Amino acid sequence: MKTLEAARAEYRGWGREGTGHRNNVMIMWGGIVGKSRAVGDLENLIHQAGSRKLLSEKIELSEYSLKMLHKRFKLLPNKFESINTNDQYKFTEGEKCQFEEDITHEFKEVKGKSPVNSIQNVVDEYIIAFLNSSGGSIFWGICDDTTVKSIPLCTAQKDDIRKSITSKLRAVEPQIDPTQVVIIFHNVAKSENGYVVEVNVPKSNSDGLFFNSSGNTWVRLNGCKQKLQGLALQDYIINRVRSCN
Repeated sequence: MKTLEAARAEYRGWGREGTGHRNNVMIMWGGIVGKSRAVGDLENLIHQAGSRKLLSEKIELSEYSLKMLHKRFKLLPNKFESINTNDQYKFTEGEKCQFEEDITHEFKEVKGKSPVNSIQNVVDEYIIAFLNSSGGSIFWGICDDTTVKSIPLCTAQKDDIRKSITSKLRAVEPQIDPTQVVIIFHNVAKSENGYVVEVNVPKSNSDGLFFNSSGNTWVRLNGCKQKLQGLALQDYIINRVRSCN
């Protein structure tokens, strides 16, 4: 209802131009929040009003416009789309892996004594960057030159990594279902309890961006994570919305 009220506040008056502007505001909102939220909220409003006709009268929006919005929201893509999940990767200690860094693959070497902290300290930045771009995977335990340098992990450490990543996901705004991000521990040949830790992030089909709890956001540009702020953030959002219309 708040969205409809905001759209009405933007209404420019009667006629084709005014109606189009108001409806476009709601269509843009649907693109930002995603298919399930847009369809669910609209159907819930219809249910609460008793019928589409009664809702139309209540909010002073024609039944035709309501039908059009419902149809447009249902045609939106699913909010998340799985990318590059592959639990059959083969890694060998000290050898090059079979693929390189690119727009959907990021390699991170763990240099500190605590692999849990090394991953926890930056994992949300990479997850947000992939969500805001084309999705993909971060691999901890592979150097920039594609050499495998595995992470020795015990069962407790693997559990701590899962918990820390889930905790970081809860702070992402807008909130996402933590199960959408897949954590895979790949065994590494010629190593003792060594793993490559993959964090696989889906592609988001939302027009909006994702942020961390501090209001910061990142994207993938030329295969690298880049923070957006100020005018760069403003320009990126404008171009993103235009490209989706």
